[in-house]
Amino acid sequence: SSRKNNKGVLIRVHAAGLNPVDAKQVVGDKLPESLQGLARSIARGKTIGFEFSGVVVRSSHGSFKEGDEVFGSMPPFGGTLSEYIVAPLHQICHKPSKMSFVEAAAIPLVGLTALQALQPHEDNCKSIAIVGASGGTGHVVIQVAKSMGFTTIIAIASQRNHEFCKLLGATDVIDYSNGKVLEEIQQIMGGNNQTVDIIFDSVTSDDARDKVHAYPKSLMNICKTRYLRLGGPTKDWFWALCEKGLSQKCFGKEKLFWIRFPRSSDELKQLQQWCDADTLRPSISEEINFTIEDVQRAFDNILSRRVRGKLVVVLIKEETTAEEEKREVEEVENNDTSSKDGA
Repeated sequence: SSRKNNKGVLIRVHAAGLNPVDAKQVVGDKLPESLQGLARSIARGKTIGFEFSGVVVRSSHGSFKEGDEVFGSMPPFGGTLSEYIVAPLHQICHKPSKMSFVEAAAIPLVGLTALQALQPHEDNCKSIAIVGASGGTGHVVIQVAKSMGFTTIIAIASQRNHEFCKLLGATDVIDYSNGKVLEEIQQIMGGNNQTVDIIFDSVTSDDARDKVHAYPKSLMNICKTRYLRLGGPTKDWFWALCEKGLSQKCFGKEKLFWIRFPRSSDELKQLQQWCDADTLRPSISEEINFTIEDVQRAFDNILSRRVRGKLVVVLIKEETTAEEEKREVEEVENNDTSSKDGA
């Protein structure tokens, strides 16, 4: 049984965050259109989801014991939309004590993305413009940038989300629909020919609806150090994979960012500390019931690109008592034993 896997920790999942990569069945725009159907049919039989929060049921590691509240990520196709998972030890951390399971489940993927993307530039960069600033990733990037000491944080989002972005720590806001994003960034930075250190683009992808904005083309010249984007054509994903696997620089100023899940427990610890210091808190747009219909509806919402903050699937309601949970866990373990006896 996978539950006897001593390299991982058996966890009862309480909540699981949803992300665009889940809605696109993990493949996203990483493969050419001609291969996406095949890849998705392979992915279809797998449990989806990358991030979760829950309670340790069994662990052979001293750092975690039964009953510990944890949060973290699973490897691709490992899945988090499941009552029980065996999570790699190096991909989990104790849950922020001030957060609900639902809030904690919304942090790992977007938090690690923000932290890993910005950390290399923490010491020498102080200004950042965030495209798609009110979305699941963008709204966390605002807070991580603020926690890291960025002093100019420009949020590019729809007018209705400007106040939301300011409350999270944006120093300036720009309405992306007015067609003057470039000019407004320059104005904020002090006039013509002025640049911003980092541009974090969570909108651009190989999808026609996203390509129409042409942000990299229009904003590259005012980006001083690094243009980070989360999507792009297949050839860019190929170079991103080469850069990730070979530790070779395959990009110039513009970089397609690829998250790293292995050995991320120290980074999760940093996110946990920010959460407990009240400098990082995800915005939960909606709590989703753990049914096929509701999860599919949530994916449709994510793909509509109108979700502010995060959607989280609730597997165990917060009010479930510790006694009830323990009783359910014992039932599972008893079934485990009896099925072995009969084997």
